[in-house]
Amino acid sequence: MTGSKILVLGGGFGGVQAAIEARASLDASHEVTIVDRNRVPHLCGMNPLLIVGERDTDKAGRSLGRLANRGISYVEGNIDSIDTSGQKVVTSVGTLDYDYLVIALGAAYDWDAVPGASDAYSFYDFDYARHLRRRLSRIKRGRIVIAAAKPPYKCPPAPLETAMIINWWARKKGIRKDIDISVYIPEPGPLGVAGKEASMRVRAALDRRGIELVTAAGVTEVSPNGREASFANGSSTIADIIATIPVHKIPDTVAASDVANGKPWVPVNRETLETTTANVFAIGDVNVVPSGDFAIPKAGVFAAGQGVKVGEIIASRINGSAEPEPYDGLGFCFMAYSGGRSATVGGEFLAEGGPDTVLTEPTVSGMKSKERFERDWRSFKI
Repeated sequence: MTGSKILVLGGGFGGVQAAIEARASLDASHEVTIVDRNRVPHLCGMNPLLIVGERDTDKAGRSLGRLANRGISYVEGNIDSIDTSGQKVVTSVGTLDYDYLVIALGAAYDWDAVPGASDAYSFYDFDYARHLRRRLSRIKRGRIVIAAAKPPYKCPPAPLETAMIINWWARKKGIRKDIDISVYIPEPGPLGVAGKEASMRVRAALDRRGIELVTAAGVTEVSPNGREASFANGSSTIADIIATIPVHKIPDTVAASDVANGKPWVPVNRETLETTTANVFAIGDVNVVPSGDFAIPKAGVFAAGQGVKVGEIIASRINGSAEPEPYDGLGFCFMAYSGGRSATVGGEFLAEGGPDTVLTEPTVSGMKSKERFERDWRSFKI
């Protein structure tokens, strides 16, 4: 009897954890394969510190080829189409069939949704972050604007975190008095998913640092020279550096398949993360898991938790063992306030009555935890 074929699309947090979990619980007759066009994915969560020189660019990635040591095959290629009825995926290097499919392709960036954004600065992509790092290293005075377009976007604390890190960096360089920092967000308040009290605390933290926060003001356009931004509230501003958070969307190949059912993000069973097609799962940023008035945040740690759960479920179905406990929606994001202190925001997002979340105080030990998290990610523990 031949074994089952488990195919994982995407080598980010969720895809890697799904593959590792399934592989650890199955015998060698079963195949586990990851497909990703990037052999070396980068940890987006390191970018806010990377742009101010606090992280090394050559230590922000991990090689998927190393998963061979764990019995997981890696295929480097583009994913051209997903055929769930035929149980096959067409890639740039051949067609792969499967018995179980895990779609972990994350969110794609629609740079064209905000005219001019593709030519402005950003820190939501490794290459953009390196470009911004070079620009920041040269600035002595001026105005820096961080501007999000519209939700949902990965790691909701990121624009606020980045503004506070730039504030800390500018103070350390002795140029803070000559630098203005503003954050424009589309939401009515910062960190809404964490509740009113946490939102007020973040507002106060920004205020204490002299960082302007403008809410209900998603960026709608950036001028061709990258120096002027327009916002949904009708205002505009001029700055020396405008760093946008691009509009996020479902990857085109997922949208073209039948798993999304025409929705903006792939709907899944919130207990199993299974799509409407049996044995086809969608995890991480590509899916939507409702949570009260919100949804599970698009952040790596949630994708990792979902990956572990789906790996357990697939292994239990193949092995004929009891199905594991339902997905619990537990998770958190780090939110650094400086190069030396970090808070966390998170909790139980599938709690009865809506998310039950906490924003911790920024501490030195919190930053140590963030650094350990980054090391664990690089060694495939997360």
